[in-house]
Amino acid sequence: MDFSFLSDPYYYSLCLYTIAFFSVPIHFFGAYVILFQTPHTMRHVKWVMFNLHFWNSWLDLTLSLFSQPFVIPPVFGGFFLGILNPLGVDMRLQSGFDVSVVGVSTIAIFENRFFLLFAENSWWRYGRVVLYTMNYALALLYFVPTVILIPDQNLARQVIFKMYPQVKPFDTPEHPVYVVAYDHEIRKYIGYRQLISLGTVIAEGSTFLFLLHFNIWNSIRKMTMSQNTLRMQRAFLKAVYMQIAIPAIIMIVPQIVMVILGYLYRNSPEMNSLAYLLMSVHGVSATLIMLYFHAPYKEYCSKLFCRKFQVVKVEANRASTTGTDVLPL
Repeated sequence: MDFSFLSDPYYYSLCLYTIAFFSVPIHFFGAYVILFQTPHTMRHVKWVMFNLHFWNSWLDLTLSLFSQPFVIPPVFGGFFLGILNPLGVDMRLQSGFDVSVVGVSTIAIFENRFFLLFAENSWWRYGRVVLYTMNYALALLYFVPTVILIPDQNLARQVIFKMYPQVKPFDTPEHPVYVVAYDHEIRKYIGYRQLISLGTVIAEGSTFLFLLHFNIWNSIRKMTMSQNTLRMQRAFLKAVYMQIAIPAIIMIVPQIVMVILGYLYRNSPEMNSLAYLLMSVHGVSATLIMLYFHAPYKEYCSKLFCRKFQVVKVEANRASTTGTDVLPL
């Protein structure tokens, strides 16, 4: 399939606006379902799930509507096409902060389950405050070094255009190329910092997953929890796994491909654009998976959207029953 049209900023931006047009209603519907259709038995995870949903949605909208980053390889930079760009609102580093907060919010779901089930009356009720403070502070500080190290743009553009003449045609008065970093050492430093941030999220998330599984297994062995409670917790964890795993693949795989192509010097504007298009549906995929795999939300959606089919099915059953009643034996 030919994706060369994605190297044109106009068509790339049009694709992102189309994604935003369909995703915004889904995000609002997902927020409504969490806030008003979460059953009482899930009240302890209601705000944690809403927190994750909010940051997933915000990241989607940052990529598809607000900023619309158009990255030009091999330059560590590009320009922005979103609706806030003409207003002078600086969204250059917003997506990096959003990615960090999405990771922290994901950890919060598993930590919240562990705390409520196994650690509510332990020292962890104080330790978790330190953990949350540290994680959100790190998310906030994630992009600070990048801000400090941003070079003078006039000098940076001159250097970049000499190093990579093929980039100069993309530089226009409406969308001047913005260079985040051109020094090789600084670019490596930013890459290492991104890997450390990702590693922290994976390490903490894996730790709480292990603690949850171990304590659930231990509860089964000692029978300290009822079978119904164990079944509900397993179903909830399975739904959360799916809610996180599939969007994470959509989010991480394009970034890995971009890194590999960058090292092989095979990257291109259309490949970068395709990667950002895929990443911009990460939040909406998480919302749809949440609505499908969490039983209370799935039941509500079935009643709301399948009511017509249910009525038809009921009427058909009634007609079938009536017909059977009048048949002679």
